[in-house]
Amino acid sequence: MKKLYTLFLLVGCGLSGMAQDIHFSQTFNAPLWMNPALTGFTPGVARVGINYRNQWFSGPNNGFFKSPYMTTALMADMPFKVKNDAIGVGLMLANDQQGANTFSGIVVDASVAYIKTLGNKQNHRLSAGLQIGYTHESVKSENFQYASQFDVNNQFNSNLQGESLAKNSAGYLNLNAGLLWYGKFGDKLGAYAGASFFNVTAPKYDVMPGQKRNLYWRWNVHAGLDIILAEKYHILPSGLFTRQGVNDQLNTGLGFGYDINPKANLTIGLYNRISNISSGVTADGLIPYFAFSISGFKLGLSYDATLSTLKNAGKGVGALEIHLSYTIQKKEYNFRNALICPRF
Repeated sequence: MKKLYTLFLLVGCGLSGMAQDIHFSQTFNAPLWMNPALTGFTPGVARVGINYRNQWFSGPNNGFFKSPYMTTALMADMPFKVKNDAIGVGLMLANDQQGANTFSGIVVDASVAYIKTLGNKQNHRLSAGLQIGYTHESVKSENFQYASQFDVNNQFNSNLQGESLAKNSAGYLNLNAGLLWYGKFGDKLGAYAGASFFNVTAPKYDVMPGQKRNLYWRWNVHAGLDIILAEKYHILPSGLFTRQGVNDQLNTGLGFGYDINPKANLTIGLYNRISNISSGVTADGLIPYFAFSISGFKLGLSYDATLSTLKNAGKGVGALEIHLSYTIQKKEYNFRNALICPRF
């Protein structure tokens, strides 16, 4: 294949990115993405939500709906009571756009978890989850610019013949698994710890001809605390480490929560992301976060302010993330007393 110009260089970068899973900064607001064991792990009858991430939208020549990276995920899950335990079932649909809609990924994941209640006071829960899914990825090559389309004066001419790609899409099945423990220690402290493993079968796929590759394993470990002060105030430290292929990152931060009343609360926080832990630490991003919940509705907003050398590319290389969800609750639901899952 002849040498390609700028857009084809983006193809190479995009294909490398397509070997990685989608990414969210509001980790616990994307529970089925983070850990299959969180399926049905919700203080209500059912939960539905949407997460939207738009990266570098304010960069030069981008625009909000033409940014290089956009990800949208719809999630729904619910628990079914089994005596003191529960079985959680859930579904996630995600659309990932890279290279201003040049590279597309559609993900459909179905998950199930068994949530076991432990302890004499039934204040501990251990959940094990499995997730099976299908991913379809494709490349839109109609906007590619090839060397053969540049004339003798080095001017691009769309009327000149480009190159034809024999294949530009691929699909594969996938398997993910996870464990999560959550416990409450009296009325003043809650804690959680979990681990998840994605792409268990390391499926092979080839979006471009002659470029067959494995989808790298991804694994997470995560933990956090909910420290309650004066009944209404929460200190929420948390951390997540994830690794996929040779890439890794560590997210840590601190949130502060306030219970406005038994059915409403707000949270503000500041989180930090660093990468390349195993080969030399790189400061990656600083993430301010705000969330407000009332009667089952939740809005979460965050922005990734870039700290790495990518900031030298110019203004607008951050990422806006929006979360909206609704948890169906019974009339007698009380946020402070009935909370059975990690708060974020």
